[in-house]
Amino acid sequence: MKSLKWLIPLFVVIIVAWYVIDFIRFSDYDEKKQVSDVNGDTLVLSELKIEPDASYMLLEVKITSQTRITGLGFRSLFVNNIDDLKHGNKVRVWYYTNADNENIAKKVVVYNLFNFH
Repeated sequence: MKSLKWLIPLFVVIIVAWYVIDFIRFSDYDEKKQVSDVNGDTLVLSELKIEPDASYMLLEVKITSQTRITGLGFRSLFVNNIDDLKHGNKVRVWYYTNADNENIAKKVVVYNLFNFH
């Protein structure tokens, strides 16, 4: 029973540390958007907050074999490839523009906790 008293706080500390480390690791991103659509190897991203009178351009980012796709914290256990990205996922994206003016993703991290569509 004594060990159970220590296991619960230890478990909480480990989870909090995991999220803090991931938050620091994934804090320097190019865009913070929401997944609007996934078309083959293209990820279509929209703004997180949309004002009714404003118009927004969607951001299309190509996913390649070198693109790292993961999640923040426990999401890293469930998100590994483009098939795991769903409409409504909030993502942080690192990308570059190639010579053909295409946006190529280097890394995509899903950071919302409870959107498991």
